Amino acid sequence: MIKKQINTKKKDLSEMVNLIPMINLIFLLLIFFLLTGVISKKDSVKIDRPHSYFGEDIKIADEEVLFTVNNLNEIIYQEKKISLGEVIKYIEFKDAKYVLNIDKNAKISTFNEIIKKLKNNDVKKVFIKVSDLKNE
Repeated sequence: MIKKQINTKKKDLSEMVNLIPMINLIFLLLIFFLLTGVISKKDSVKIDRPHSYFGEDIKIADEEVLFTVNNLNEIIYQEKKISLGEVIKYIEFKDAKYVLNIDKNAKISTFNEIIKKLKNNDVKKVFIKVSDLKNE
C-alpha cells in the first residue's frame, strides 16, 4: 500500500504575500474618489443656446423651476413635453427662481408667451440660460 507523504513543513508567515494592506488602500481610494467626484445632472435635451457678452454665471439649484424650449418649439418641464397652456400649472411659487433654457433657433413668440405667463402670475425672478461669447 502506498502512503501519501504529508507535507509537515509549515510555511513561514514572512514568506507569504499579505494582500490586506493593498485591499485597504484600494477601498480608501475608491471612497476618496466617490466623495470628491462631481456629479452633475446633464441636460436631457440638446439645446444650442443664444450667445451673450453680458451673461453672468449662476448655479441652478434643485428648487428652481426650469422650462426648456427646443428648436422645434416644444416646451419641456422635468423631461416631459407640455403645451403652452400647461405652463401656468407649473408656476406655483411667486418667489421661486424660474429659468428658461431656450434654443437660439426657437421662435421668439414661444419665448414671449412664456414670459407673459410668468409676468401675469407676478413672478419676479426669471433667468435665461445663455452661452458665454467671451470664452469662444
